[in-house]
Amino acid sequence: MTVAFDAVHNTIRKASQDILDRGYAVVKLSDVDTANLHNAISTAVRFFERPLEEKQAHGSTDHNYGYRPFGIEYSISPDRPDMNECFTLWSSRLDLIPNATDIPELTEAFLDWRDSLAPLVQAILDEVAKNFGVDTAPEFEKASYLQINYCLPAPAERDLLQDKHEDGHMVTVLHATAPGLEIYVNDDVKPMLPDHDEIVIMPGSVLTALSGGKIEPLYHQVRNHGLDDRQSIMYFVNPEIDEPLFGWIEAPDGERADIREHVQNAPSMFGLPPVEAL
Repeated sequence: MTVAFDAVHNTIRKASQDILDRGYAVVKLSDVDTANLHNAISTAVRFFERPLEEKQAHGSTDHNYGYRPFGIEYSISPDRPDMNECFTLWSSRLDLIPNATDIPELTEAFLDWRDSLAPLVQAILDEVAKNFGVDTAPEFEKASYLQINYCLPAPAERDLLQDKHEDGHMVTVLHATAPGLEIYVNDDVKPMLPDHDEIVIMPGSVLTALSGGKIEPLYHQVRNHGLDDRQSIMYFVNPEIDEPLFGWIEAPDGERADIREHVQNAPSMFGLPPVEAL
């Protein structure tokens, strides 16, 4: 047990340090968590293979919960939509997904994967927060969501499936099944494909605000390699904002900024509704 505990602690400590030192982290998962990851992906793929009419029965009218068809979400401009369709699950709120009781395999697989991720992410963010003299990072489960992107065939002239952007969250936890993701490190573009048992943790501008600019958002894009079988699954981690949320570093005037407005409105740059604690 001591060896296992030490291994987990080392993983958390290394991920935290990597976020601070190089602006992102790659984390190796346990066998159980890896199984939950791939069960979520394979279950979602079976869902996406259904007829469009069946999938649309599980999407909210604002496209924020459940199925989201192609053409809604974008990275920079509405005339260049992301080349994928999506499924999202916010917190544990199955009641926000229309007809969720008809797709229990998918929602249960997503919640299992969320339950694998949430404690790990909280521990890593708590470790990051300690570097700024703060005991714990903000709680996030009620304001965070899982999303899987099911890539669609893209025209050859479309070089990027998703344009360069940062996600606007505290962190994004990502796994992709095939090449395409590219991250910007010191202005250089670096292909990033996690192994089958790995996730990438990418800071967003909310963590930048919390850290007083010390941790920059990780900009990234997805290149079109002409693949017809690619999925990426993300956990978009947002701090809960039902109370004032202050940065970890004092401003020159000795004040700490309340960053709730930034958290709430960040999704608008991608054509999505605001964040709320559910």
